[in-house]
Amino acid sequence: MNIPTVIKDPDIPLHSITRAFVSIVFSFAIACFAGDSFADDFTDAVRSFKNQQYRQALSLFEEGASKQDPRSEYALGLLYQNGVIVKKDTRHGLELITKAANHGFARAQNYLGVLYFEGNGVEQNPETAFKWYGKAAVQNLPDAEYNLGVMYAQGKGTRQDFSEAIKWLRKAAMHQLPEAQYGLGVMYSRGLGVVKNDEQSAYWFGKAARQGYLKAENKMGVLYTEGTGVEKNDAKAVHWFTRAAEKGYDKAQYNLGIMYESGKGTKADEARAIDWFRKAAAQGNSNAQKKLKTLHGRS
Repeated sequence: MNIPTVIKDPDIPLHSITRAFVSIVFSFAIACFAGDSFADDFTDAVRSFKNQQYRQALSLFEEGASKQDPRSEYALGLLYQNGVIVKKDTRHGLELITKAANHGFARAQNYLGVLYFEGNGVEQNPETAFKWYGKAAVQNLPDAEYNLGVMYAQGKGTRQDFSEAIKWLRKAAMHQLPEAQYGLGVMYSRGLGVVKNDEQSAYWFGKAARQGYLKAENKMGVLYTEGTGVEKNDAKAVHWFTRAAEKGYDKAQYNLGIMYESGKGTKADEARAIDWFRKAAAQGNSNAQKKLKTLHGRS
């Protein structure tokens, strides 16, 4: 029986994923300065919001914004952008977020970059997105560092420059951002902006995988089946495929099915293989759909 090899994720250097912490509560929580021991309108507003005292929170955010506190401007802008505890008003939200960005608040600058990159509520403009990402990145905001690296790697909003992409991805990766760690893994695997190095590639994929990044978990499985940058080990491949498959990642589900069908790294079990193929096929995975047709035709 001819068992196909596992499938890899497309070796596109980076997703154009832009991170903006759309979750309002989380946005507020991370925007708080952990070292602040004093009370002000913003920190009181966050506390009120977390305690579901929304009217008081809104009043305090508005008070802070009237004093040109960029944290309050950003938070209030997010509320209007998303229609949380206020009537949705994306135009007013954009005005407030722009004020916060112009006042130097890095999270607001990154968020504006997201809006301009995606054309969300504004005319799509990669050059403007690049400008805002850059302003936030030089303030050491990991998401902006990552987004700036994406722009350089893809040549969007700026010239394509893999060396600059590596510089900013590395900064974000050192701040433990898994997307950036995965991106560095791809750059090392392809020799983009760096000398091709399979061991370094596996190192960065591994760091992202250990943070639960699905594509990296699947990639580690692939590397262990190939012995690329790591010692070949089918049992470890099964471990990584399982981690991603159990979280619903279709490529890992298909790959885990292949491992069970072939008996590589685990005991051969056609029933379990079919079960994983079905899970992947249900998500539209064409390889799994073809595999199921083949297996049904054989039976």
